[in-house]
Amino acid sequence: MIIEEYYAKTLMRNSSPSLFSWSEHYLNPYQGCYHDCQYCDGKSEVYHMHEDFGNRIRVKKNAPHLLERFLKKQGMVSGSTLEDHLKLEKKGPKPKFILFIGGGVCDVYQPAEKQVKMTRTLLHLAYMYNVPVQILTKNTLVLRDLDLFKKINERTYAAVNFSITLADENAQEIFEPRASTTSERFKAIQKLREERIHSGVYFYPPLPFIGDTDENMNSIFQEAKKVGAEFVYVWSLTLKPGRNKEGFFRTIQKQYPHLLSKYRQLYGNNNKYGTLDHFQLKKFNLIYPEIKAYKFNHEFELPYTSRRYIPPGRIENNLRLAEILMRAAYVSLNIIQEKGETYQLNKAAAFLETHPEDVYELDRSEFKKLNIPQAAHPYIIDFFLNGKSILLEELEKKAYFVVLDKLKRLT
Repeated sequence: MIIEEYYAKTLMRNSSPSLFSWSEHYLNPYQGCYHDCQYCDGKSEVYHMHEDFGNRIRVKKNAPHLLERFLKKQGMVSGSTLEDHLKLEKKGPKPKFILFIGGGVCDVYQPAEKQVKMTRTLLHLAYMYNVPVQILTKNTLVLRDLDLFKKINERTYAAVNFSITLADENAQEIFEPRASTTSERFKAIQKLREERIHSGVYFYPPLPFIGDTDENMNSIFQEAKKVGAEFVYVWSLTLKPGRNKEGFFRTIQKQYPHLLSKYRQLYGNNNKYGTLDHFQLKKFNLIYPEIKAYKFNHEFELPYTSRRYIPPGRIENNLRLAEILMRAAYVSLNIIQEKGETYQLNKAAAFLETHPEDVYELDRSEFKKLNIPQAAHPYIIDFFLNGKSILLEELEKKAYFVVLDKLKRLT
C-alpha cells in the first residue's frame, strides 16, 4: 500500500436525499481504496480515479480545513457549551443536514485510516459543530471511533452502516480481499446497536448466481436480524464499461469460469451506468435482487431502508412526507414494477424537501396554490389524519404478495 498526501481544491459533494441515504452533503478524504473489492465501480473511469486504485491511496491533507470552512459558511459555530448553542441560535444558521463521510466509493475506514486517522479528525469536527453523521464501511476499524460516535449520537445522530454481501467467507475473500470478514462486520453491528448507535446493512450488491441465491440471501437477513440491524437495503450489481467491468470479469474468469458467459450476456448491453440487461435477466429466469430481497425484508421484519433522521431546524412534517412519498415511489417502481404515478410522487417529494413553509399550517386555498402533483394529495391527507401513512403500509403489503407471485412464476 502506497499512501500519498496532497492538497485538494474541493471536498464536498451535494446530493438529494434518497432511500440510499438521507444525507445532502458528502465528503471523502481518500482517493483509492485498499480493500480492492473486485466489483467496486469506484474503479470506473467516470470517477477520474488513478489506475492503481487498490494500492495507491491518495489522502486529501487539507480535508479538515475544507470541512470546517464549509461548516462555517453554513453559519455554524463550534464548541460544546450552552453559550455556543446560544450564539448559533442568534446567528440564525441555515438548516442542518446529515453529513455522509464516505459515500460508497473509497472506504473511509480502509487500512490506510489506521495510520492517517483522517476520518477520526473529521468526526471530531462534526462533533464540535453538532453535525449529524452517516458512515458506510466494510471495515471494523470503525469501532476505534466508537467514543466519538456515541458523543455525536447523544447530541444529534450517528449512523454506522456496513456493506455486507456474502455469507460464505471464502467467496467474500475473493471479491473483498482486504476488507473485514462478514462475521466481523456483523459482530460490529451488534456492538454498535448495544451502544445505541444506528446501524444497518447495505446488501449491495448481491452478485448474480453467487450472492442472489436463496441460501445467501436468507443467511444475510437472518444474521442481520440476529445482531439487531435496523434495516437491510438491497440494490443490484452495476458494472460500468471499462476498468470496472473488465476487472470484475477477470475475477469471474479466474474463480468462477463457468459463470463468465452468463455475466457477459447479463452485462453485454454496455449501459453507461452499468445496469444489467433486463431481457437477459428474464432469459436466465432471474429476478432483480431488490425485488427478491423484499420478500426477506417483509418476513424478517427488517425495513428496506433506514428511517429518516430529521435534524432540528428543519420542517419535520414536510420531510417526513417527502420520505413517505419516496418510499411509495420506490415500492411502486422497483418492487411492483408499475411506473404509474412514481414521477409525480418523486416530484412532490422534491418540492417538499425545500419548501419553506409547513404544508399543514396552510389553509386549503394556500395549499392548492402549491406545486404539488395530484398523485401526492392522498398521501398528504392520509398523513395529516393518521399521523402516519396507512396508504404506504397498504402499498408495502401489496408489494409483498406481488413479489410472492413473481417468485412463484419463476419456479
